[in-house]
Amino acid sequence: MDADSADAVSGGIQSEDLLTRAVIEALTAGRSWAHIATQLGVPPPAARDRLAVTDRDWQEAIVAHENARAARLDDQTWIRRS
Repeated sequence: MDADSADAVSGGIQSEDLLTRAVIEALTAGRSWAHIATQLGVPPPAARDRLAVTDRDWQEAIVAHENARAARLDDQTWIRRS
C-alpha cells in the first residue's frame, strides 16, 4: 500500500497491523484481555445477567471501540478532503 493513501493517513491498514502486533505481544507476555482493553482506553463491557465479564466480552468491546475509533478517523479524513 502506498504511504500516501487514504488508509495510511486515516490509520487504516497500518494502524490495524500495529494493533494486531500489540495485542499478540501482550497476550504472549501473559496480559489478560481486560488489561489490553484498559491500555487501549476501552470502557468495561456490561456484565450480562450479573455474570462475570468474559474474555469474549472484552474482545467484543475492543473490536467495537476500535471500529468506532476508525470511523471517527475516517470522518475526519473526509472533512479534511472537502
